[in-house]
Amino acid sequence: MEKKLSIFAFQAEFFAVLGLVLLMTLLWALPVEAAVNTRCARLAPTGGGEVIVNECDRCRIVKITRKRPGNSVPVSRTFNVPAKSTFPVPFRGPGRSRVTSVQACEGDPGGAIELVNPKAKKKAETCINLKRNLRGAIVLANSCSACKAAMIERQDRSGTNGKRQVYKIKGLAAIEVPQLGAAKVGLVGTIDCPK
Repeated sequence: MEKKLSIFAFQAEFFAVLGLVLLMTLLWALPVEAAVNTRCARLAPTGGGEVIVNECDRCRIVKITRKRPGNSVPVSRTFNVPAKSTFPVPFRGPGRSRVTSVQACEGDPGGAIELVNPKAKKKAETCINLKRNLRGAIVLANSCSACKAAMIERQDRSGTNGKRQVYKIKGLAAIEVPQLGAAKVGLVGTIDCPK
């Protein structure tokens, strides 16, 4: 009987040590970037739905999973959210949303890598910049020769009540953006001008 007890005690101790080693290996293997990313991108409720708030200094790819009552299969969507901005999610009505993953955008540190041709650097040229001119006014400046459309968002002091507006900026030009009483004005995204 004593021999059987000692075998069971040995097995229990062996599996406990093995489990601890596996747990330590998993924790060691987790990238630190992943832990940081999940803290800076989150969901926030608004009056009519939810928005993704990206508090990171870089673009993030945020995956949201939405579970609706009576629907056994959750819906997952992925959104590219620019740095220091909010992005409205299209989910409406009853249900629960949660952030399931946050990753760096392609081209940013920790982001996706081109596996077919890893030496190819396809970093998109940043044409539009939001800055202040010498008089302190906010300006959208286009450093490219092609026409660009830029979306800006004006927010109040709490970072809510965002109102968006699109501006068309000719190549190598700049236009002044009125603050219209907003505490913050941010660049949401840019595209080529529609033809």
